[in-house]
Amino acid sequence: MNGLAPYGWTGRLLRVDLTNDRVWTEDSLGIARRFIGGRGVAAWIGWREIPPEIDAFHPENRLIFMTGPLTGTLSPASGRIVVCGKAPQSYPRIHYTRSNMGGHWGPELKYAGFDGIVVQGKAQSPVYLWIEDGEAEILDANWLWGLDTFEAQKRLVERHGRGTQVCCIGPAGENLVRIAVIQSGMENAAGQGGLGAVMGSKNLKAIAVKGSGRVEVARPKRLIDVCNQIRRLRPPSSDVQPDRKACSMACTYQCSMRIYRTRKGETVAFHCCSPGVSFKPLEKGAEVELLCDKLGLNRWEIDWMGIRKERSWFGKAKKNGILSDEDFGMSLNPEDPDFWLKLLRKIAYREGIGDILAEGMPRAADMLGKGWDELPHVAHGYAAHWDGHLYGQPRFPHWLVSALMWATDTRDPLVHGYAQELARWYRYGGGPLTMKEIERISERVYGSRLAVSLDSGYECKAKPAVWHQNRDAIKDSLLVCDQMGFPLVYSRDGYGDTGAEAKLFSAVTGIDLTEAELDRLGERIINLERAIMVREGWTRRDDEAVIPYFERPDVEGIGMDRAKFQKMLDEYYELRGWNKVNGYPTREKLEELDLKEVADELDRLGLLG
Repeated sequence: MNGLAPYGWTGRLLRVDLTNDRVWTEDSLGIARRFIGGRGVAAWIGWREIPPEIDAFHPENRLIFMTGPLTGTLSPASGRIVVCGKAPQSYPRIHYTRSNMGGHWGPELKYAGFDGIVVQGKAQSPVYLWIEDGEAEILDANWLWGLDTFEAQKRLVERHGRGTQVCCIGPAGENLVRIAVIQSGMENAAGQGGLGAVMGSKNLKAIAVKGSGRVEVARPKRLIDVCNQIRRLRPPSSDVQPDRKACSMACTYQCSMRIYRTRKGETVAFHCCSPGVSFKPLEKGAEVELLCDKLGLNRWEIDWMGIRKERSWFGKAKKNGILSDEDFGMSLNPEDPDFWLKLLRKIAYREGIGDILAEGMPRAADMLGKGWDELPHVAHGYAAHWDGHLYGQPRFPHWLVSALMWATDTRDPLVHGYAQELARWYRYGGGPLTMKEIERISERVYGSRLAVSLDSGYECKAKPAVWHQNRDAIKDSLLVCDQMGFPLVYSRDGYGDTGAEAKLFSAVTGIDLTEAELDRLGERIINLERAIMVREGWTRRDDEAVIPYFERPDVEGIGMDRAKFQKMLDEYYELRGWNKVNGYPTREKLEELDLKEVADELDRLGLLG
């Protein structure tokens, strides 16, 4: 990007050193010029500042909260924030990764005058961060420590006034549970990665924000036009009910929140990662769900731990005689909501079996010395998601793209852009688009019908994996929501508009970027993250760690062919410009992407491809 107008970004980062009780600001426009915002800027900070050898709970780990240039504007589904750092949920080794949440906290941070916050060090006693209109201070949080996430937010709003937005941790984060979330509002959480435990390790209970500023938009009329175009391509979810709400600022899709009010007057929102929704009566399910949120536990991991019945870890292990009542010191009955009301507290407070489960399921299996074969985890410490085996609708060969994206990421890659969108628009014969229409769109977007055709086998799966990873990096840097469907490959008329993100970016910032130029920035971010992974010890062997999971038969009885997948991984490395033997980035590719200093550091460490 040539030049950088002060539109979209505030141009300021808030730096917080908890060890030395110090806050200061830095200019952020220079980094944004190279990495957009959000995930991209966070990766650059992580590369420069997080030592590769440290643990997630080391004071020198950074906890990075970043918005993007679209955050706080009318851009559809842009009310988001990304949180990055070394993640305690990672397995078997600790790796840098990212998490993401919606709501109103991210936009409020922009209105308060900051593009992001970088937290380092560890406070001597519990503290929280108070931010208002360009000023920040570290305040005592002993009066908040021990409170659940709902009560902590309530108390902070009472203290600082209506309009205050809060993100915080619950008892799970305070007790360094590896699946602890950072919660904001009733329903929004940065869940994957266990970054709530990183917050707890720093004795940081909460960040409260209030701002009266605004995000300047370069071309307001153009932004409204683009927003209307996107709304026509992607109208609100077809099953929206009167009681369904949007979970975040600027959401036009309303996929998320089905509201349920308990007899006690509490409110719970159900969605796909709602562990309580399967329990009957629903009142009991709501109680489980609320407790999970209040304690600050990752719903997705809890769901796969035992609530997904026969597909869950507890369900399979109990059926196979691997886990028993004796292991738990209580009746192992995962279909009983009262079992969960007890167990969730044990996990959050690290009591009894909860102390083991607080380490996350893969580590818990190691500690128990059993249950590995029953784990619902694909790889890297993360449970099944849009993988076509235990969760999600992609069928063979579409889940091969999911497998490539799982292989080369440090976390659950979501793969909504490819797998979920195919399932949404094709539905394997039951959707609004036919396979012929899908194939024509594939020719236009991926360069070949083989990227989606049902008869393509292992052919042409690396190209969509690379393309969607680049686009995911852009989504997480602008920031916009996965569930909205970005990139808009499909619509009810067939092709959507894969240039929508570039149009939004240009309207907000005033910087004209083509779709191809924005893709290039996404490729730069992916290569920077790969450099972080490699410096932390990641090799091709880690990429291939997904193979055993995908070798299992899917719902149609089809398992991965190891040799064919390895050949497909070779093709992926070639498209990426990485070394096929070890998966390392090459100097040629890094310099092509204006990452010479990254190449020089990897060269010094002997880690160039």
